[in-house]
Amino acid sequence: MVNAEKKDAAKNEIASFARKSTKLKEEGNKLFGKSQHKDALVAYQRALEMTMAGTDERAALYSNRAACYYKQEQYEDAIREAGYALEASPNYKGAFLRRSKAYELNKDFDRAIADLESALKLDPTEDVRKKLASVKAAAAKEKKAAAGRKVAPPGSSARSKAAAAAAAGRRAMTTQQQQQAAAGGTKPSAPPPTLILNCSLEGETKTLVLPISIRYKDIVHAVRANFPKNDQPFALKYMDPEGDLVTVASRGDLRSALASAVAAAEQHSAATGAPGIPPGTLAPVDLAVVLVTREPSETPEVIIPASVAAAGTVPEEEEDVVEDVIEIDEWLLTFAGLFRTHLGDAAAPEGPLDLRAIGLEKCCEALEAAVGTEQAKELLGAAADKFQEAAAAAIFNWGNVHVCASRKLVDTSEPEVDPAAVGKEADDAPEQVPSEAALKVAASTHMVRLDHEYEAAVARYTQALAVKADFYEASIAWGQQAFERGKLLNVASKEAEVLTTAVAQAKEADAMFKLAEEQFEASLGMLPAEEDEAAVAAAAAAAAAAAAAVPAPAADAAAKGGESGAVVVASAPAPAAAAEEGLSLKAQILVLWGNVLFDRSQVRYHRDDKEWQEDCDAAVAKFNSAGCSKTDITRALMNHTSGYWKEEQTAMVAADGKK
Repeated sequence: MVNAEKKDAAKNEIASFARKSTKLKEEGNKLFGKSQHKDALVAYQRALEMTMAGTDERAALYSNRAACYYKQEQYEDAIREAGYALEASPNYKGAFLRRSKAYELNKDFDRAIADLESALKLDPTEDVRKKLASVKAAAAKEKKAAAGRKVAPPGSSARSKAAAAAAAGRRAMTTQQQQQAAAGGTKPSAPPPTLILNCSLEGETKTLVLPISIRYKDIVHAVRANFPKNDQPFALKYMDPEGDLVTVASRGDLRSALASAVAAAEQHSAATGAPGIPPGTLAPVDLAVVLVTREPSETPEVIIPASVAAAGTVPEEEEDVVEDVIEIDEWLLTFAGLFRTHLGDAAAPEGPLDLRAIGLEKCCEALEAAVGTEQAKELLGAAADKFQEAAAAAIFNWGNVHVCASRKLVDTSEPEVDPAAVGKEADDAPEQVPSEAALKVAASTHMVRLDHEYEAAVARYTQALAVKADFYEASIAWGQQAFERGKLLNVASKEAEVLTTAVAQAKEADAMFKLAEEQFEASLGMLPAEEDEAAVAAAAAAAAAAAAAVPAPAADAAAKGGESGAVVVASAPAPAAAAEEGLSLKAQILVLWGNVLFDRSQVRYHRDDKEWQEDCDAAVAKFNSAGCSKTDITRALMNHTSGYWKEEQTAMVAADGKK
């Protein structure tokens, strides 16, 4: 009896330590998500003191500490902590990935490759293969660059040409302004910096000197004009500080490329003692002109992070914490320059303006003169468009609040999770898709509240479209919520005890499916003309979020309130290819539309409606039009509730659109 009591006391003590460790780990995760890495290290260390040796939980904590260190650029410490994780659990994949990242950032590519190969043996996924290929490419590039540095001195080739072109451009602009100043008797103002792009295609490099206010599509036209022999579609890519090629598809991407160029120039200057970037100029940006099958078009500007990790989640391998970014619109910067010009001698040629010293009367005169110019009219028109977009986005986000509220009601209706599954890493967590059991509970206990939240969300989406008629994000969100509501009503109709109620709910479910189709079709008509056929790689993952709760068809839509998730249907998985890199916004909408048709085909099959196969054929057509993987379409058909395509060969034939 005494021994039994001692065993129970020991178990209780272990359980108590486990709870405290979990709590401290969650605290560390929250601090990590806020970029408070030093505090997160302390929390993880305290959690380690309460974990048992040789456990995955201990390995996870050391791995998280490694992530904290490499976020602080303390790569040797990160390598040490990841090593401790592997001592605790030799087959812990996350530790291999994080130590590999630290080795890579520390330019120790051989060890980085060895760790990735170990991770690949444990988890032979495409993601790990891509990381391994990327590090091998970076290693090869580093060796090539090292060899090049032995032969050619810094500042040769394209960069020297860029500097010469920039100097010539500055001299020409300065001379012109001096002549104007001599004629008008005003003091010449400092010329705006020029944008210098070193564009390389198949070994040939061209230097472009362009105005800083140039539009993205004009940059593309300038590049095409400088490579007249090439008639194929192309994408512009720059290399980020980690050695990855990033597609430039907007002015925002170009600013990121410029920031990378500035950082590289400053590092080169610090390492070699060479002169830095001259005041009033910009660092040349090296762009690779990469031939592609479909040319990317300009993506909308993003001013809010596309997604924010949920509080308490474990930092993912390779996870980058999104910092708050404040961006000033180009029209405002240009107008500020115009205002400074009209201040004349009263304004300093560069640096901040002290408006109190200049005086209210002088500022008002300069502002009135600036507003009356033709240039200001164009700038104010751009400002009006921005404010219209912002107003529509604000109302759209308001609607998303109601969607999140309704989604929470459904999520809390899920059956309890097996306690044995608690504590797994994020990679092992189940996909957050409402089960039919959750929909049954939600329909029986929360239907009135769900009705209210849906109607409130639709009211906001309607308002957003009234403010901006082509605000396709609202139309897509509306369509997706109609789809989700249709699934909910279908489940409710099957559970209804009164026949008339069941018939009414089934009829309303059909109406919701039809409304979803109409909204997706309408959103296709709202897309910009150049977007209709172009790929938007940077926006693809965000667009797939629509099925989870709030649609996010592109990076900008995600910024306006979207959540992340996979494209799925209620009973069987539909192709999740909208998250694959390179799908256009049009393709993403087609995937969402296909999901509606696929799910409705299953609903109709259960009702013995002969039109079910027609819906499924139409869904396959949408998926094929969107460019979905044949494997994904085949898998979805094999899981169709009818069992009609359960044989893989039959499903493969149907996936090609053949009956």
